[in-house]
Amino acid sequence: MRALIPALIPFALALGAATQAGADTALLIANDRYGAAQNLNGGDEILSLEGPLDRAGFDVIVVENGTAEALRAAVSALLEAEESERVLVALSGHLLHSAVGTWLLGTDAERPDLATVGAEGIALDVLFEIAARAPGRAVVLLGQEMRRIEPGAGLARGLGVLEAPQGVTIVTGATDALADLARDVLLRPGADLAEALEEARGLRAVGFVSPALPFLPVPPVEAEEQGEAEPPTGPSEEEAALWAAVQELNTPGSYRAYLEQFPAGVFAGEARDRVAALEAEAADPVARAEAAEAALSLGRSQRQQIQRDLSLLGYNTRGIDGIFGPGTRGAIRGWQGARGFEVTGFLTGPQIAVLREAASRRAAELEEEARLQREAQAQADRAFWQATGQGRDEAALRAYLSRYPDGLFSEVAQARLDEIDAARMAEVEAQEERVWEEVRAADSVAAYRRYLELYPGGQFADVAQSRLSVLETGLTPRELSLAEAREAALNLTPQMRQLAEQRLAALGIDPGRVDGRFDGRARAAIREYQRSRGMGATGYLDQMTVVRLLAEAIGGRIFE
Repeated sequence: MRALIPALIPFALALGAATQAGADTALLIANDRYGAAQNLNGGDEILSLEGPLDRAGFDVIVVENGTAEALRAAVSALLEAEESERVLVALSGHLLHSAVGTWLLGTDAERPDLATVGAEGIALDVLFEIAARAPGRAVVLLGQEMRRIEPGAGLARGLGVLEAPQGVTIVTGATDALADLARDVLLRPGADLAEALEEARGLRAVGFVSPALPFLPVPPVEAEEQGEAEPPTGPSEEEAALWAAVQELNTPGSYRAYLEQFPAGVFAGEARDRVAALEAEAADPVARAEAAEAALSLGRSQRQQIQRDLSLLGYNTRGIDGIFGPGTRGAIRGWQGARGFEVTGFLTGPQIAVLREAASRRAAELEEEARLQREAQAQADRAFWQATGQGRDEAALRAYLSRYPDGLFSEVAQARLDEIDAARMAEVEAQEERVWEEVRAADSVAAYRRYLELYPGGQFADVAQSRLSVLETGLTPRELSLAEAREAALNLTPQMRQLAEQRLAALGIDPGRVDGRFDGRARAAIREYQRSRGMGATGYLDQMTVVRLLAEAIGGRIFE
């Protein structure tokens, strides 16, 4: 029986999903999709244990990508089961620890710190305490996967120091190795967990581990009709050979044949379990399909190729990451339904071959469509180039480049435009040089002013401005330089320069725009003021000009 705790289920409903009394209980938590941390890869491995646990008689509580609220609801359901016979907990997700404990985070966790982590996850110590109600048959499997997550203050990534309560076995390691341990050892009656852990690589056990007490006991062998059966001393060569062949066939008929020949054999209990499991799989098409896909042992690259093929055929897998989560399973179901296969969400070997072939055909179709589209675009490109006279003039060239900036003839069109622009620029420069020759020949204020109006940023503008100043003031270049230096020595602020322009305007002498910049119009106004006051008309301020111009405006306190 399964009790599903979805990511957003209310806490009260989670309590209502408590497992049936009297059955063994398992809790599976598969958190691998986080909003504020790097996604993990182990969720599918944890979820794959649901079928084997169910067939072994466990009531299974499942949480897939659960928030903190869903995790707490699942733990409450486990507590409500009041399990005292046998408990198995298997989980994967981001783990954070401090000196006092370790927490499994919900998928909605957002960088918790030591003060808030209890609200954004569940404490492993709580799980350990609940499991301890079934001493000697309580196992907790903790999947470790160190992926990127940013813990808050007081916390660090991964597991902290683990202290197992009496009678509880805690096993840590890679999620896939833990899932294999659960299937091949914990759920195999009579299996020696201690021996398996000694042989396993990368797994570490803490707490209770006893070779004398298997997690699942061997079913009792019925007494023979004429007395008690002798205690088994090990399989004979004949029984061992038959058992090896039976396991290779792995069918209900082969296991029944073994039981007919060896009804009290060493492997009789396991044979009965396999018959029951295979018959259950046969009755459940989804379980059968799941087992068939698992037997393929698909690697990550193979799973990614399947996801690419499904996406190519229009089925959204929600990512090409090699993880068969809800998105990929839904895509598989959609494809199976469209192709007339049994809809299970799990693939068989022949189905994978059909999928690959269909995807290859679709890829070829898309490539052909792209080729035809490229040809059509090239044909339209050539037709437009011909229609514009193959770029016969500037307008045609610009029209072609506007429509086909990366077209077949774009380089030719751009090169021709560059030539046109270069010729136009050369003509403009030649025209400016002719005007400048006329200005130099005239050498008058009017001529230089006309040049500066035509070419305010021209190549001879600085020379024209300098000569204009000489002609307007009657000063030599050296005298102008000295006047300019005297103004610079005043260190006038922008506000003071604006005040000077305002004072000129108040006197009826237009300085142009009052901005403190002293352009050509402002210089002319200064010269007019200086000329009207009998001072040297340089167009530049000196101390005396400033004093006379501004003294009244600011109370005569300029240079105190």
